[in-house]
Amino acid sequence: MKAVFPLWKMDTKFLINDFLAQNFKTIICCTNDGYLNEDWVGKEIDKSFIEQLPKEVDACGENGEYHTFCYEGPIFKKKINFKIGEKTYRPLEIKTTDDSVCSSNSVTKGFWFVDFLALK
Repeated sequence: MKAVFPLWKMDTKFLINDFLAQNFKTIICCTNDGYLNEDWVGKEIDKSFIEQLPKEVDACGENGEYHTFCYEGPIFKKKINFKIGEKTYRPLEIKTTDDSVCSSNSVTKGFWFVDFLALK
């Protein structure tokens, strides 16, 4: 097996804009703090989001910069209703073979997460 990057060998800005044009709705549930801070979690992906992304961040988050939760779109029977909950930060810890823990020396120090609470 061979991984193909970027996603589907297509420009990811084209892909995210096509995704939005098809009326999918998605929101950021996790960010890598080496690229995006706490302010980004809980943001909906839209044209403004794409325009505000730092130049080193892939438009689809294909390098692990962010992760999403898709809650509405043409393939859904119905929209998933939710509200945004608490934001949480978790530092990155690297476990070694001798069970000690060391901090990351890379650009990533940890991750921001946001809870989504189901609504009826």
